[in-house]
Amino acid sequence: MMYAPFYVISFAFGATIASFLNVVVWRVPRGESIISPRSHCPKCGATIRWWQNVPILSWLALRGRCANCGEPISPRYLFVEILGGALFAAAFWRYGIFAPLAWVWISLMITGSFIDFDHKLLPDFVTVGGMVYGIAVSVSFWAAGAFCGVSLPPPDGSAFFIKPLTSLLGAAAGFGSLWLVRFLGTLAFRREAMGMGDVLLLGAVGALQGPVATVAVIIISSIAGSAVGLSAIALSKTKFGSFAEIPFGPYICLGSLVWMFRGPELASWYLGFLGFGP
Repeated sequence: MMYAPFYVISFAFGATIASFLNVVVWRVPRGESIISPRSHCPKCGATIRWWQNVPILSWLALRGRCANCGEPISPRYLFVEILGGALFAAAFWRYGIFAPLAWVWISLMITGSFIDFDHKLLPDFVTVGGMVYGIAVSVSFWAAGAFCGVSLPPPDGSAFFIKPLTSLLGAAAGFGSLWLVRFLGTLAFRREAMGMGDVLLLGAVGALQGPVATVAVIIISSIAGSAVGLSAIALSKTKFGSFAEIPFGPYICLGSLVWMFRGPELASWYLGFLGFGP
């Protein structure tokens, strides 16, 4: 109970950040500034006042409609804010004082997922920026330990505090493995089988979480993506020939977040399943 206020604060902060990420997801692919103009209704253009822009609460109070024109506001805005709050609170539960490092990554994953869903593209600040961030976290964490003259132990259950060499190997493993899949797929299907954004994104995952994580993320994302794709085909929402057009980035992001919260447990379970565990 003593940590309850911190969970509440983490949730509120996460919902607030996610509210801003909704703006990023909408404006960046359209080449618009994320600073100005102020938040406004995309239907009538009316400026959204601050009391109409409180995460979660305003959407509920307005019953999902614009206060000026009465047009519906997508429930996805509410979903993203709740998702951001829940993941930020979960990160504090998992990583304690190191949670802010996880919050940055969560923000990148949310942004990349929804932009890819909408536009089938992954912006450089998510992919290349994520790779730089992963390496920087690794170097900074271990450099701080060296400066203090001690080997800083990672938080219990950590899935992303890795040594700099492991970070570089992870980036190479993530980028290289998916680049090979892309290359072979392009040869087999005689068309681009996967975007370079996906390749760079897995490189970013490897840079932050290491080479073992890239294997797990490939498995998790492949299972999740296939399940969604086959379900869409079964429901006649897409044709089998367009299966390759389903964005893969969101499932890489999902796999990375699963690893962030349950990576060590997944690795132990899988090794035990193969007979290599204790």
